[in-house]
Amino acid sequence: MSDSRPIDTEIDESAETLARWKWGGVILGFLGLQILLSGVAVFLATSDPSNVIVEGYYEQALSWDQQRARQAASDALGWKSSIDLGKPQGMLGERLLTIRLVDPAGQPVTGCHLDGEIFHHARGGDVFKLHFQEQDPGNYTAVAKLQRSGLWELSLKTDRDAQHFQETRQFKLKDSGEFQTVATSPANRAGDQPL
Repeated sequence: MSDSRPIDTEIDESAETLARWKWGGVILGFLGLQILLSGVAVFLATSDPSNVIVEGYYEQALSWDQQRARQAASDALGWKSSIDLGKPQGMLGERLLTIRLVDPAGQPVTGCHLDGEIFHHARGGDVFKLHFQEQDPGNYTAVAKLQRSGLWELSLKTDRDAQHFQETRQFKLKDSGEFQTVATSPANRAGDQPL
């Protein structure tokens, strides 16, 4: 019997050592899994284009009065715009976007430097900048990558001499390729008609 006690003690010690490694490994495994999942969560949170941090938001908030004054001056011009969207071309869904600008008398507004930004509401982080070229009097065109159906928002800004026009429009692009104007900036809603 004296020989069996050291063997039992050695078996107990090796079983205890094995249990320590096993349960220590389980704990470390769970900690490693937590670190991995946290890393994936951080990656998804920072790389998702549907999450947007608006650049210059604080500065825009500080200059709210100046923005309202610019919008009032734009509204006072009485210019109206309409959108025409061409058929998709190429693999990237590029479309010819035409903006027609007219004055209160219905005459084309010519000689403008027209720029815009467009984005899909589901992907607010993917903002595409547009630079329009005047093709005909009052008709300004740019190529826009509109690959997905749904709600899009277009912001327009133009300068002509000392006149500044700005407008925000929303339109819905259907799966069939057709589009319909949803809303415009408040000043232009009264004269807006669905396309």
